[in-house]
Amino acid sequence: MSKGVMTCLPPHDGHPGVEIIWAYDCREAFDQGAKLAQSWLDNARSGWLWAVMIAERDLLPCAIERRAFEVGFLSRVHQRICSHRCCGPSATPLSLEL
Repeated sequence: MSKGVMTCLPPHDGHPGVEIIWAYDCREAFDQGAKLAQSWLDNARSGWLWAVMIAERDLLPCAIERRAFEVGFLSRVHQRICSHRCCGPSATPLSLEL
């Protein structure tokens, strides 16, 4: 059985990062989701969050890439939401396996 491929979301907004191990190389889709979320956060939240995510996610060819995109997108938004009540920059990154 394959060990999988690790994808990393770096710490941001004072919230720890996350490391996720996928059965398939989903780094590009995950990164794309995180970047789109950051763009939405940086641009005065133009448009509905869910509409922005779904429109881009649906362009990906397979289910696991769409899932990675969603996880990257929502993880970045989660970091921002939790930044006001977080543990600070010294927090330890999480590690997940999907």
